[in-house]
Amino acid sequence: MSGNRRRKMQRKRKLLLRRRDVLTRFMVDLGIHYLEILGLDKAMDFLRKHQVPDTVISRVLRFPEYRRKY
Repeated sequence: MSGNRRRKMQRKRKLLLRRRDVLTRFMVDLGIHYLEILGLDKAMDFLRKHQVPDTVISRVLRFPEYRRKY
């Protein structure tokens, strides 16, 4: 029984971490790819152009260890 509860809590936690705004999630994923290919400046410009909040931009591009994992 306890194993079942543990799985249920893990699944619930994953759902909470997932970004609900699908369009923003897609833009952030593209911004991460731009970071790898074109560099920090181009990725930041791209995300700002698509109205991604500055807090999300700094967390995603400058601090990769704080990215959401889903």
